[in-house]
Parts: sequence; structure tokens; C-alpha cells
Amino acid sequence: MTVAGLMLLFAGVLLVMQTPLLTQFLYPRALSDSADSIAELVWLMEASPDEIRPFILSVYEGGHRTALIGSTFTPGLRPDANLQAILVGGESEVASRLAGREIRFESLGFIPLRQRLRQEGTGPMRVVTSLQVAIALKDGRVLNVWLAPALTLSRQPVALAGTGLVILLLSTALGLAIAAVTLRPIRQLESDAARVELGDAGAAVSETGPVELRRVSVALNRLRERLTAIIREREQMVAAIAHDVRTGLTRIRLRMDERGIVTAEQIEGDLVQMEALITDMLAYARAERPSSQQELIHLGRFVGDLVQALPHAIDLCLPQEGEFIIVGDPVALRRLFENLIENARRYGGGEIAVRLVTAGNGRDVRIEDNGPGLPDDQLEAVFQPFHRGESSRNRSTGGTGLGLGIARAIARAHGATLRLENRPGGGLASIVHFPASLRT
Repeated sequence: MTVAGLMLLFAGVLLVMQTPLLTQFLYPRALSDSADSIAELVWLMEASPDEIRPFILSVYEGGHRTALIGSTFTPGLRPDANLQAILVGGESEVASRLAGREIRFESLGFIPLRQRLRQEGTGPMRVVTSLQVAIALKDGRVLNVWLAPALTLSRQPVALAGTGLVILLLSTALGLAIAAVTLRPIRQLESDAARVELGDAGAAVSETGPVELRRVSVALNRLRERLTAIIREREQMVAAIAHDVRTGLTRIRLRMDERGIVTAEQIEGDLVQMEALITDMLAYARAERPSSQQELIHLGRFVGDLVQALPHAIDLCLPQEGEFIIVGDPVALRRLFENLIENARRYGGGEIAVRLVTAGNGRDVRIEDNGPGLPDDQLEAVFQPFHRGESSRNRSTGGTGLGLGIARAIARAHGATLRLENRPGGGLASIVHFPASLRT
């Protein structure tokens, strides 16, 4: 049960004291207390001319009772021997005047009561439930009287105090139930969250308790997994930086040992490789960070201008339908598409095609090549940092292994997705999907 459900149940207990189910035992008392006034009202209705009757009814009406003259008995009203005996069988001579008349009764809840009063044309009663008493008059018409059990409670301090005590006890019990259902999982959630270690993927938060708390736990677990992945990626980057710096220094040292001299060009070449690696690592680390350089970008025009500015021959296909405009960082998006195009140029066999196609209500930017493609088990693995299809870190062959990871991180930062798939006719397709929700 959710917290909201418990609170609704709590509110229901406060109302249930006036519902027909619980107030049946109050109706006889309310009827007994009102017998004389009802009998007097019947006598006044029959003894008074028609023009005075509305005034008499208005005087009778109150916050917990109302009356109306009808032409016939309302459907749903039924005789009740027990209630009729209470109404006409008292010791009062006034109430005894009701003997011999046709009398019908009906218990009405909140909604039926409002519908009945609206149907009869009388004003609303500020009560939740009521007993309708219908009494046949001598002229063939029917006097309808609505009585609320609260009328009896207000006249009986002991009953009122008892009712309040019952409500208090039930409310306390429900309060304890709410505490048991909500506070225990909250304490468990607090304890689990305190034990979470960012580097420990197994330290999951317990997903128990009400629906709201389970949602919080699921969100915390997702955040924990994401933070754990980020930390591991950063550890990989630090290790790779250390490895490549040591590799460059070792290469310089070996050259000095072999020939005793190292040229400036050789040192510069090693430094360029190390600088390129560090630049890619910083780009990867910052790729998913929100950018302040947000602009309106016409996707088709942006892709077309980017492709036409490149020095390579690329087949460009843009749709003629309406423009797809998004909000994004043009520098980051340019790097996204350039990384994918460079990846296709390096491994794709020479021919590259860039297509903007409609995908549902969104758009796909497809970068296609005619190379050998990738094994199916590598289509996702290549997005991992430092995963390369070619084992070296030579920039002209294997690269640093961060290009696709940077591209996916940029896509995610813009609300898009990036995936790879092998083309049926051969080659690989890099697909950046911009969902319709990004359209401005």
C-alpha cells in the first residue's frame, strides 16, 4: 500500500462515522428524537393553506435536516416496520398522530443524498449521510424529511464524546500503521544508502517498502551504478595516461641508450602522441557535462554544412520535408559527427555516405561505410573507453580508443542515442537518433 493510499484510508475513517454502514445504529435515535417535530410538521402541512407551507418548511430546515413536499413517493423508498414503530410508537401523543399513515424510509450516502436533493429541488445539506422519511399526507401528497445522524450526536454529549473517542482511537491506530509502513523502509533506505561505496557495484540499496520509496531506491541504484561506471572510467583514463606517459619517456630513454642522442623531432613526435591522448581523455571526461553554449540548430542544415566543409568526398542525402530544429552545443555536435565520419573514413573502405532520415517523428543521422563491419559482439563493446579494433595507439591506424566513447557521451548529453549496426549489403552504419521530444 502506498503512503497516499494510507492517507486516503485515514481520511476515510474520519468520514466513516457518518456513512450508512456505521450510522445505522444512530438512525433509530435520530428518528426517536425527531418524532414530535415531524408529527407537528405533518399537522402544520395539513392544517395550513398552500401559500404558507413554503414558509413553514423554511423554518423547519436546519444544518442537519430539511423537508420538502412531493407529489408521490420517490423510487427507492421502502417501508421499515422497526423504524416506523420507533416513529409512531412512542409515549408522545403528538407522535401518535402519525399512526395509520403510509411511511417509507431510505438511508442515503453522500453522493446519493446530493443527487436526491438535487432531483427533489431542495438545497444541499452539509452532511455526509442522511435518513429520508417519507410520510403520506391526507391530500395524497408526500412529506419528505431528511435527518442526519449528526443531529442526534449534537444533542447527546456522551454519544458525541464516544464518537470522538472512537475516531481518535482509529486515527491513532492508522497513524501507527502509517509509521510502520513508511518509517521502517525509510530507515532501511537511510542505512543502505550510508553503506553504499561508489566503487562497489554490489552495495545496492534495498528496493522495498511503499511504491514511492521503491522508486527512490531504484533511482539511487541507477545513480550508484552510473557513478561507479564513471569512477571506473576515470580510473582507466588515469591508468592510460600514466601508461602512455611512461611509454613516451621509455621510448626517449631507449633512443638515448642506443645512439646517445635524441633529435627534437623525435621528442616532439612522442609529445604530440601523448598530447593527443590527453586531449581525447579530457574531451571524453567533459562530453556529458551540460554546456552553456546552447543554440537553436537546424539539424539538416547543420549536417549539410559540416559535411560540405570536410576535405573528403562524402555522399550527402538530406530529406526535403520540414526542418528538424533542436537546442544543442554546435561545437560538441560537430565533434560528434566528425568522430563518426573519421571512424568511417579510417575503417570503412573509402566510400562514406551521410543521410538524414525520418524515424517515426524523430530524425536519424546515419553515417554509412562499405567496410568489413564489426562482429555482432563488438557493436556495443567498441564504445567502451580504450577499446580499439586495432591494437596500437598509432593515430593513423588504431587511434586512442576514445572516439566512439566521446561521440556517444555527446549524443547522450543532447538527449540523443548512438548505436552501430552492420548494413545488410556490407559495411557499418553509425546511427544518431534524435527523438521527437527534442524538436523545438
